[in-house]
Amino acid sequence: MNALNFAMAASPIAVVLVGILLMKKPAMKVAPIALAWTALLALTYFNIDGLTFKENVTVLDASLWKGIKEGFKIVMMVFGAFVILNTLKYTGAIEDVKNTVARLSGEDRRVQLIVIGLQMTIFLEGAAGAGAPAAIAAPFLVALGFDPITAIAVALLGDATPCSWGGAGLTTINGGISLVEAGISTNALNSAMVGRIHMFGAMIIPFIMVGMAFGRKGYKGIVPYLCYAGVTTGTAMFLLSNFVGPEVTSMGTGLISILLSVAYVKFVPIKTPEEYRYAVAADSARKYSAFRAMSPYIYMLIMLPTIRYGVPAFVENGFALMCTFGYIVWVDAVILVCGVLGAFTLGISRRELFEIFKGTAKNVVPVLITMGSLLVLSYIMQSSTTGMMSLLAQSIADLAGMLYPAAAVFIGSMGAFMTGTGLGSNVMFAGMHTEAAAMLGMNPITVFAGQNAGASLGNLICPNNTVAACATVGEVGNESKVMHKTFVAYAIVLTLYMVLAVLYTLVLFPNFGM
Repeated sequence: MNALNFAMAASPIAVVLVGILLMKKPAMKVAPIALAWTALLALTYFNIDGLTFKENVTVLDASLWKGIKEGFKIVMMVFGAFVILNTLKYTGAIEDVKNTVARLSGEDRRVQLIVIGLQMTIFLEGAAGAGAPAAIAAPFLVALGFDPITAIAVALLGDATPCSWGGAGLTTINGGISLVEAGISTNALNSAMVGRIHMFGAMIIPFIMVGMAFGRKGYKGIVPYLCYAGVTTGTAMFLLSNFVGPEVTSMGTGLISILLSVAYVKFVPIKTPEEYRYAVAADSARKYSAFRAMSPYIYMLIMLPTIRYGVPAFVENGFALMCTFGYIVWVDAVILVCGVLGAFTLGISRRELFEIFKGTAKNVVPVLITMGSLLVLSYIMQSSTTGMMSLLAQSIADLAGMLYPAAAVFIGSMGAFMTGTGLGSNVMFAGMHTEAAAMLGMNPITVFAGQNAGASLGNLICPNNTVAACATVGEVGNESKVMHKTFVAYAIVLTLYMVLAVLYTLVLFPNFGM
């Protein structure tokens, strides 16, 4: 491995991390600088095909417009989520949302954190994916009175496990297609093994969330519930991924775990210290009924899975039709429609809704600049004309040796860090891992499971996702604060996953599926 080549290939990532985390600059300022540096590298140091300046500009121009287009799609999701939050604030329905959730999940704010930040987020990933979980859960937590920075970090962490399946299992099904087509594995095997990794992540994440939000004192009186929530969520994830299939793992895990949590708080008393108690307002103080106050979210919980699973079931080539302009577009449309329906349910006039739209649009313009820049940067790094991403992955793989399964986890997270999707990371690196496993005499199924789990975890620290989530609660410019929180959680879960990947591959399941 050429150390200089590795350092140069990694330098765009370093610019993003140093700018946001160390210099604490807003992502909107860091992203264009990192993009300019990446473009310069593509024109010079990483012009591996010897393209002329004009040919290179043509390649970069295509990446530029693709980044703007894809960035706009993400911004539209942010816009819809922000419309809902602004509508709730404008009407005062936020207080009734708080009271409704408190009645369902108990008066303990730590339970609310787990139900919304983890379990509802897992459900939303299965119902829609494409960044929708954090974009919905973060504003929801803010509406419940949580600090916006904490709300964003918790929502991103809650989405760190179900992304391996995503909407209808696409991340595992499409991401592992190279193994399936080669006859090495099946969708069921790929889902089963990554489920055996993520089940442990689901078990410890509730503890990380409470520590993230409330510190060490936050564990007082809540440990039994956290154990229960972690075990039931992890067990549901294991059972569905191993015995049902990838298509329903995320949505089923989220729904089952929510119902079990609600049952727990109804039948098992929790000794809640006063500082963690949410005081439910009296019924007479309500401005809206529970349905009207929660209507935007109720509409989403109904429409997202109904459209995702209903249209393909009743319309020929329905899923392909929905994804004509990209998978995320139908999700954008549903969230926006739910926001409008919710606004009218809350009695908003057309003129008032227009003013909310107008104010929201001003808030998301900086997001488009940031998202477009980061996406273009990732496209340049992934391009075969630069080979930057492949160089990074191959260099890490060469260093790993017998610890390659652990490296696969890290490579998977790195791919998602740059692309913003677990699917993109799996598609990029699944083939490489298969070849490496064959050369090292390892089980390619368990190695790919490490990649898949790491790719899901990488969404937690991805700048694109952080920027999008910050935008939904009006915290653009504070990405560094969020990433400082999420990197600690990322390091804890990454270490666990790397150990599990090595243990599964070399000790426990060396012949799994073979």
